[in-house]
Amino acid sequence: LSRDRTNISIEMAQRLAAWGSKLASATPRLVSNTIATAQTIAWTAQPHLKTFWGHARVELGPPGLSQWPQVRQGYKKLWNSLLNGKFLDTPVKEATRNTLVAVEVACWFFIGEIIGRKSLIGYKV
Repeated sequence: LSRDRTNISIEMAQRLAAWGSKLASATPRLVSNTIATAQTIAWTAQPHLKTFWGHARVELGPPGLSQWPQVRQGYKKLWNSLLNGKFLDTPVKEATRNTLVAVEVACWFFIGEIIGRKSLIGYKV
């Protein structure tokens, strides 16, 4: 019985060594294929990223000093529509879109809170 175990152990060691040599011979190929794929992806994505960053710089930045009067007018318009009940005349499609935007902003706020406190449940007191 112990001789069978020894033979099985030797066979397993030989199989493991063969697998290790296959893995060692395949690793350089895997690395070179991964590098080539990464370079292709980077080359293909470059014009798209250039366009994205161009738009992101303009759209995602905070308002400049020249845009504050427009922001102030927007808030005044919103306040007046709330006071006069003009928001009730909003078409359903636009109201739905506005609601979805508000929900998205709220979700990003709560996700930021979760990331900030590094816990889903609450603050550790």
